[in-house]
Formats: sequence, structure tokens, C-alpha cells
Amino acid sequence: MGVRFSFLEDGRGVEIVAEGLVEGADIIAVNRQVYAEPYLGRQRYQIIDKSRCTEYAVSAEEIEQIAELDLQASRINPGIVFAIIESRQLRFSLTELWQAHLRNSPFATKSFSDRQSALRWISEKRSRE
Repeated sequence: MGVRFSFLEDGRGVEIVAEGLVEGADIIAVNRQVYAEPYLGRQRYQIIDKSRCTEYAVSAEEIEQIAELDLQASRINPGIVFAIIESRQLRFSLTELWQAHLRNSPFATKSFSDRQSALRWISEKRSRE
């Protein structure tokens, strides 16, 4: 199934949905599209929904590449918040590794087990803008 994305609120939001088998190359390809101009400058939040993932085929090197794309984006737009909705089958290991790479970035990231909590957190973060 893989990874797909869509822009929300005229590009202020991004929803990335990962389903089934998710490969690192798919995540990298989507991130390159999500961070393309003119979209990057408008972004305020990303919802990364991994709730329907059943398997990850992502190496540590690919996680590092994904984090590097995020770090490059943070230099242009440091205010993006990331709400990650985790898979019930595959818990937090990949997210934790990715977050470790971003610990010194200006991005706010948080994991959730449901969409409602993720959206509430995004709303709270955005109300502080």
C-alpha cells in the first residue's frame, strides 16, 4: 500500500497516510514532495497517520535521511508541528528513532494512539501562533 499525502487548509497542513507495508524509499519520496516550494513556507502542521501500518521496511540509514530532510525544512520553516498517530500493531520504535534525530530541531513532535487526540494537540499548538 505505501505512503500518500494531501495538503490541507490551502497548504497550511499536510496529512501523510501510511498503510500496509511501508518502505523507507516511499517516505523519502513523499517528504521531498511535501517540502517542495511553494508548499514548505505555508506549512504549520503535519498529521502523520501510521495507524494502518502492518510492517515497516525502513533502515536506520533511511530514518537518518528522513530526519535530514526534516532538518533542512526546519531551516526554512521552523514552526511546523508533527502529530504522529501510531499503529496499534507497530508501536513507537521508528518514531522514537526519528525524534532522536530531531531533538535539537525547532519542530514540535508528539505521538498519539488516536486521531482525535492528535488533532486536539495540533489545535492547541496552533492557537499559540
